Amino acid sequence: MSTSELKLNLLERLALVQDAGLLQRLKQVFDQELAESDDFTDDELAELNEIDRRRKAGLDTYLSMEDAMRMIREGRAA
Repeated sequence: MSTSELKLNLLERLALVQDAGLLQRLKQVFDQELAESDDFTDDELAELNEIDRRRKAGLDTYLSMEDAMRMIREGRAA
């Protein structure tokens, strides 16, 4: 069965489903499987917020790529 045939088959079967519980479970499966890959977990968001907080507080400094490459070529530390 090709992908197109499988999709059509599933759509035809889905159109006949009347059970709201089953439809909700199917929605959850789709939501989990098709979620965007660049969604961050709570831990990742907390880490990003901490990095941003430290940057704004002046505790960490950052260089542009150009400045970093120039300093590397010159052989000096930041």
